[in-house]
Amino acid sequence: MSNREKCLEIINSFSDEQLSHVANLLQALIEEAIDDAFCQKLYEDYLNDPDPEKDKSEDIHSLASRWGITLE
Repeated sequence: MSNREKCLEIINSFSDEQLSHVANLLQALIEEAIDDAFCQKLYEDYLNDPDPEKDKSEDIHSLASRWGITLE
């Protein structure tokens, strides 16, 4: 029996309420995979960015001061 057949057999044995939970779980997994792919693309774009100052950092107090923000 293939995995697809096993899954269909299991799904066919579920009540409507159980199927609702399964559908929500599958939707969450799909959304997480889409989010992971988006984050991976951002990371790859950062790594491939030729800007020599991309790794430059600034502490929060200097940044706030430059923007005219007072930190407490």
